[in-house]
Amino acid sequence: MAFLSFNESFNANLKFTTDGADENDDMLKKDLPLRYTWSIWEQIMQSNDKSSAYSDATHKVASFSTVQSFWKLWNHMPQPSELLEQKRMVREQPDGLHVIDAVMIFRENIRPEWEDKMNAQGGHFQFQLKPNIGGGQVDEYWNNLVLGMIGATIEPANMITGLRLVDKLSGPRAAGVIRLEVWFTNYDDASAVQVLKKNVEKCMATRLDGSVGQIPKCDVKSHSTSGKH
Repeated sequence: MAFLSFNESFNANLKFTTDGADENDDMLKKDLPLRYTWSIWEQIMQSNDKSSAYSDATHKVASFSTVQSFWKLWNHMPQPSELLEQKRMVREQPDGLHVIDAVMIFRENIRPEWEDKMNAQGGHFQFQLKPNIGGGQVDEYWNNLVLGMIGATIEPANMITGLRLVDKLSGPRAAGVIRLEVWFTNYDDASAVQVLKKNVEKCMATRLDGSVGQIPKCDVKSHSTSGKH
């Protein structure tokens, strides 16, 4: 089965085409704006030093506001399945290799922190994905969420503030999983949260042929109670 993965070891021969290919080529020459501007963040692995704050470990990498600028960045971003092959995400810096614990995509001017005013009264949906489901399936869940979020097709789109891909496979707080998180505002609006949860689950489980596959277990977390990221 083919999965929506941009890891060439899974889908080296997968090509995405549409009926009106010529028309699409003309369209892609123009900037296609997204509803929101988005920023990609990285969370660097922290030392065990208690004084090292979560906010110090998060760094904005790049921003994008059009379809074209997204794909230019996305083509260079690691897929979750690469964690299963390489075990860690790293970035080379002048002072050496930095291990990346999480890759995050958040709306412009919203930091990937519970304390941000757009997140403080919100929460997140959390999916713990075990390696045995396969790298292609993990990638498809992640790519579906990313494309659904930036394309504003997961309603209510204005509730979603961002996504996190968290490496929990190894390291000091390992749980043997890859964790996906969908952050949202207005946790107390229970009916809207339920609608959003249902649409998030459907989006992430939709296969390339349009059918809906296995929906992973979803935990709903509130940000208004104390806890760790």
